[in-house]
Amino acid sequence: QKQEIENQLYYLKGQINPHFLFNSLNVLYSLAIDKKEEITNAILQLSDILRYVIYDVETDKIPLNKEIDLIKNYIAFEKNRHIKNSKISFTHNVNEQLEVYPMLLLPIIENSFKHGLKGGAKNIFVNIKIEVSGKILNFEIENSKGNDSLQENPKYKGIGIENVKKRLELIYPKMHLLKVSDKNE
Repeated sequence: QKQEIENQLYYLKGQINPHFLFNSLNVLYSLAIDKKEEITNAILQLSDILRYVIYDVETDKIPLNKEIDLIKNYIAFEKNRHIKNSKISFTHNVNEQLEVYPMLLLPIIENSFKHGLKGGAKNIFVNIKIEVSGKILNFEIENSKGNDSLQENPKYKGIGIENVKKRLELIYPKMHLLKVSDKNE
């Protein structure tokens, strides 16, 4: 049974890396088309993120601070392609001793950027908050919502969040709560 769970986790991890890489290449593509100077910084940021994804994801647990660094790097990377007047905030108060399963939060953050800063939303924002109390991690993310019809091809929707749900069930069975609230704006 343990081997089966490990196999499922390995499969789900394998989905994350290509999904993340595909989204990241779209960022570089949009910068290259617009011939923006930020492309060199974006390539370096992506390199740091991929280093993390390739080397640190292979462990079962990592210090939460490493995930925080990944999130900061990802936010900096994403700022290269999003509207300048978007409001992006990231606050965190974490216990440095806490360890978490790697790459569990990033797909949710990716999703928030995808739906929060695209699709013609007004007053665009992404707010990310991570707090730790004892051994309990509270992760909240909120984003504006644009028009889904302006998003990418619908057949590629839902991989990230569904993957997170499955991984939470395998890694933290009956020890987690995931609540997604989808409102008009």
